[in-house]
Amino acid sequence: MRILAFALAATVAGCTASPPPPASSAAIPELQGRVAGAPQRCVTNQQSVGLHVAGPHTLSYRDGATIWVNAVPECSALRSSDILVLEPFGSQYCRGDFVRSTDGLSNIPGQTCVLGEFVPYAR
Repeated sequence: MRILAFALAATVAGCTASPPPPASSAAIPELQGRVAGAPQRCVTNQQSVGLHVAGPHTLSYRDGATIWVNAVPECSALRSSDILVLEPFGSQYCRGDFVRSTDGLSNIPGQTCVLGEFVPYAR
């Protein structure tokens, strides 16, 4: 019985891949010369501005001079050509909201991701 429990634990541990590291200012050109602030649970949802893909596991949102970055490590590689469909529960984008990707070229629905905290980057 011990061997079975150990084998099961080893299998589960082997299947869980560690998530990619959070976005850094070096990985996203828009963030050059900016400093990260304290993470926030929600950001204001403006109709004229939306989230866009900033990297394979990173979304960004510009609000005036601030760029908000949201790491979504559980999502497989997002592409800049993906169309994002957000499902906010109010007038803000918040941690826990869903975002779906759709391939911008073929219109094939992609994955659904859960937003994390938003990190502000300012000059």
